[in-house]
Amino acid sequence: MATIPKKRLLVYAAAGLLVLVVGAVGLLAMRSPGGVQTEGMVLDVSGTQAEAGGSVWPAGSAIPAPAVATTASSTTITEPPLIYVQVAGAVRRPGVYQVSSDARAFQAVLQAGGFSGEADQEAVPLAARLSDGCRLYIPRRGEAMAGPALSADPGGSGGGAASESGPVSLNSATLEELDSLPGIGPALAQQIISYREAHGPFTSIDQLSEVPGIGPSKLEQRPLVGI
Repeated sequence: MATIPKKRLLVYAAAGLLVLVVGAVGLLAMRSPGGVQTEGMVLDVSGTQAEAGGSVWPAGSAIPAPAVATTASSTTITEPPLIYVQVAGAVRRPGVYQVSSDARAFQAVLQAGGFSGEADQEAVPLAARLSDGCRLYIPRRGEAMAGPALSADPGGSGGGAASESGPVSLNSATLEELDSLPGIGPALAQQIISYREAHGPFTSIDQLSEVPGIGPSKLEQRPLVGI
């Protein structure tokens, strides 16, 4: 077996030592503060680099929104009180209705089923604010009104036409006057007139129970009518 010359062995030893020295220097450079940092870099959505505490988020992807602490609201919504309003005349369901205290005239008309076909809508202040006990009268086209379409109840009793000029007479009231009573529409008003024409003047308010369509609930309006 041939022997390796001493000079060649020295060259091999020197080369190995050089590799060890270079490796040690490189390791120290990586651990030093001036070395290249391979963690703690992130690409934001615009493609620039920024520190992110060691987390990496792909460029162009959505970044999660930070958690936001929420607290329960203690706000209390107070509903406005209700008031009573009489709606009479050319509506589908004349009567007394409950609406909120900040309601407008058109809202009371909606409560009463809306305008009837012959209603004169232009004669009514639909945007007017309502008050407790007021009376909203919807005239028919061509009808001459004796008073305003919206009138307040001066006594606060909500009695409508009866509170303004006394009880409505069953024996002399016109169809419009009977129609203005709460819960009495044009059909029932005509039934009352037809009854007195067929049977003579009313002698008692209780006779209303004999009129077709007049039930116990309608008879509760005795204070609003007379004979």
